[in-house]
Amino acid sequence: ICNFRGSVSQGLSLEVGETVQILEKCEGWYRGFSTRRPNVKGVFPAGYIHLKKAIVTNRGPQETVVPLEDPIVTEVTSTLQEWALLWKQLYVKHKVDLFYKVRHVMMELIDLRRQLLSGHLTQDQSRDVKRHITVRLDWGNEHMGLDLVPRKEFEMVDEDQISVSDLYKMHLSSRHSVQQSTTQGDGTRQRHGEPCRVPVPHHLLVNLKSFTYNSIGEDTDIFFSLYDLREGKTISEKFMVRLNKNGGPKNPEKVDRLCALFTDLSNKDMKRDLYIISQVIRTGRMLLNDSKKGPPHVQYRRPYGCAILAMSDVLQTISELKEEKDFVLKVYTCNNENEWYQIHENIIRKSSTKYTAPSTNY
Repeated sequence: ICNFRGSVSQGLSLEVGETVQILEKCEGWYRGFSTRRPNVKGVFPAGYIHLKKAIVTNRGPQETVVPLEDPIVTEVTSTLQEWALLWKQLYVKHKVDLFYKVRHVMMELIDLRRQLLSGHLTQDQSRDVKRHITVRLDWGNEHMGLDLVPRKEFEMVDEDQISVSDLYKMHLSSRHSVQQSTTQGDGTRQRHGEPCRVPVPHHLLVNLKSFTYNSIGEDTDIFFSLYDLREGKTISEKFMVRLNKNGGPKNPEKVDRLCALFTDLSNKDMKRDLYIISQVIRTGRMLLNDSKKGPPHVQYRRPYGCAILAMSDVLQTISELKEEKDFVLKVYTCNNENEWYQIHENIIRKSSTKYTAPSTNY
């Protein structure tokens, strides 16, 4: 993280961005070597480097150390180091226009690398950032006279492990992306001086204000989640609320905290056919009709009902009112517990023979 000139006995000179492997540690100093010069060993201050986790194989004289980070992050780091030497030569050779273009691309790569390392991106955003990175890496390698790197799913591939035809297709794809970015400005290239930013994610706050029912009379767990109908799967974690037999929170001190925030929904997610699914699980007797036989000796967790709310209705209402909105959800009971796992799909598709509509239960 800082240059070290090695101005001490047995000191190891280091430049910003170099990767070092540590062999020994002693009172604020490390002894090791740079991966650029593995045969040269020396000491350097511990405060001049940032430690990263790594995997060590073949421990001993021939050991190999691989950093535990995204391969594309490692590639960006090594590429920027390689470009730095060639970039200075562009100015010396009076290639001023290319000099400033490469500088702009290098600053974009630094910003994109920082976004990946932040760990705050969704999967879609990470994929989008990696696409931006690979396009810029290929562009820079092309214009600075370097070899194009064969990639599969944004990661470098071992040339010895793939066929010649596949390698040719990868180079052809890289070449095509470079030509597109050159002729079309990459479609997403920011104006000069502006860092490349990914779209701001959306967040959904769900707050349970009340749960009214007349026929359960038992402790209840309610699970909220986001469901994609087209893909037939849940795309979020489940938020659980525990209620007592009177419909109040199981823990009275949490009466004002019956809410959850579904974070990092991308623009692509908001265009999906999404639904808020609320699954109701009761805790009590095996059969609900046995509730009049006195307190049960054994508590069972049994499925009770399900409620749904289309995200399209939520987004339309919020966009019109520009404020929070209360929604009333009806709880439908399953006619056959064997089909409990798909009751939400039956409700969405209005397969009325599979469930029973409520009378006054919400």
